[in-house]
Amino acid sequence: MKLKKEDIERIRLAKDLLTKNRRYHITINDLSQQTQLNRTKLQFGFKQLFGVSIDDYRILLRMEKAKELLEQTEKSVKEISVLVGYKSMGSFSTMFKKIYSKSPTEWRNGLHG
Repeated sequence: MKLKKEDIERIRLAKDLLTKNRRYHITINDLSQQTQLNRTKLQFGFKQLFGVSIDDYRILLRMEKAKELLEQTEKSVKEISVLVGYKSMGSFSTMFKKIYSKSPTEWRNGLHG
């Protein structure tokens, strides 16, 4: 699939929308409407440009924010899981550990170094 210059600009807009609204679950259909790109081109182009799927990028944004909150606040892991958009603390902890190889609690306790 060939991406035109305007497609690339719209895909970058999608990334910006995800980054700025990481607390809210923006669906791929929402992004498709807001960028005026069809879903297939948006998903293909995002992966081509950024080397990661839209869903994986969204997860990485949430985990980065969670890491920041663990390091800079006294909020509980449960509070942080909700703040970054997880309904289940278990799902949040599992994903955090998958990405950082440490549980959120281990990370907070300084075991990430």
